[in-house]
Amino acid sequence: MVLPRLVAYSSSDDSSSESEKSKGGKNSGRNSNNRSSNRSSGQDYCSDSSSEQDAGHVRGGWSGHVYLRIGPSTQLHRLALACMDAIRPRLDSSSSSSAKPADILDLERVRRIEEPHISLTRPFYLPEHQIAGFVRELESCLRGLDPLAVGFERISTYENEKQDRGFVAVDVGYGEESVRRVLDRVDRLMAKFGQRKFFRAPRFHVSLLSVDLALADGAMGRIGAALGAALGAALDEEIAHLAAMRIDEVECVFGNKKFGISLGAE
Repeated sequence: MVLPRLVAYSSSDDSSSESEKSKGGKNSGRNSNNRSSNRSSGQDYCSDSSSEQDAGHVRGGWSGHVYLRIGPSTQLHRLALACMDAIRPRLDSSSSSSAKPADILDLERVRRIEEPHISLTRPFYLPEHQIAGFVRELESCLRGLDPLAVGFERISTYENEKQDRGFVAVDVGYGEESVRRVLDRVDRLMAKFGQRKFFRAPRFHVSLLSVDLALADGAMGRIGAALGAALGAALDEEIAHLAAMRIDEVECVFGNKKFGISLGAE
């Protein structure tokens, strides 16, 4: 069997792999239509391994991440910018002279995620000699699955398992069961290689912004409140107009190497 095509060597792992713990359920804000920006309450984490310490060669293995690749999207780019505009006044106000150092979050700590995706694994590590076999078996286990379409329904905030990085994301609504079918196969492969499965009750999402939470206690609460206040205006309109997106590729990343596996391929 031929190893799936090598897509690219990444120059950095910053914000591209999504291993956050979806802390899912508590609303951080709401509008008159009761459509809320959801703040995680601590039951399940987002799976973005986007901090630098999760990248590359660690503890005798290479960091891995499997996800559904979202192609370039003007709509998601515009929504990310709208989210940034919504939180900017709240973050600027936290920088006043009366704010405690731990409560200050510089806007430089908020970055747009350049390669949106839907995570299917938590961060994991494999020895180099196992990587080729893992990628081949991933291709095999995905055989027979067709491309899928997903739609989106709300903005939420998440933190990774280390709680040193937060994420502003748009949650998957339409197509969730199709994503789950892909996840079920990936979970079985992860178990075969002795790795943790994905979260028990995941909220699938596409992260738009990455937030460095170092020395910024409570930052995600302020961000969630700002997003909740913005709903019903610009953000609500942006979400309502998001078109469903076709997904036809799973990507697997180890360190700075990306392997692409097409859905629907024979």
